[in-house]
Formats: sequence, structure tokens, C-alpha cells
Amino acid sequence: MALPPSLISVLRGMRLKCPACGHGRLFSGYLKQPPHCDACGALTGAIAAEDGPPWLTVLMLGPLLAALTFIAARHETWPLWIRLAGLGVFAIGAVLVMLPRVKGGLIGALWTMRTKD
Repeated sequence: MALPPSLISVLRGMRLKCPACGHGRLFSGYLKQPPHCDACGALTGAIAAEDGPPWLTVLMLGPLLAALTFIAARHETWPLWIRLAGLGVFAIGAVLVMLPRVKGGLIGALWTMRTKD
């Protein structure tokens, strides 16, 4: 079964690849978009994701981090400073890993909506 083109673009973006061709890099830095794709020349730099990726990342990770906080509060065998430090490191790491992928997926979705016009 073939995937719809809109889902393919989103999945390519989540893999940090160009939503048009799937070969070029979507970001030149951590979150910096180049003006165009290296492989196909698509103008991916003109797509502004703006405040969507941070909002969606917090929305996705919030319930997980809240649950882990409650679990850590009940697990009293470790000292409080170890639990808080561990939760902080996990939260920062999860956000740093998720944010580019969420931004890439959102750029892929916006690319699909743009090409349908």
C-alpha cells in the first residue's frame, strides 16, 4: 500500500530531509534552514514554521514529563537532588532531540499544503 504524498513529505521532514526530494538536508545547523535544498533546489527556506514546533514539542512531551515527575516523587529511595537532576537532564535532552524532528515534520506538512495551491 502506497503512502499519500502528504504523509511522505511529513515523514521526510521528520527525518530532517528535504520534503520535496527526500535527499537534501533540511537544516544547515540545529534549526537553521538553508534558502534551498542542496539536491533538488526546492525553496524550503521560505517556509516559516515560526512558533508551531516549540508549542507542539511541549504539548507532546508535557504529559510524559508530568508522569515522570509524579513517579519520581513517589520513588523515595534516591535523594531528591538526584531525582530532580535526572528529570532535568531527561527533559532538556528530550526537547533537544524532539524539536528539530517536530519542526521538520511541520515544514513537511506546510510544504504539502503549499504545493497543492
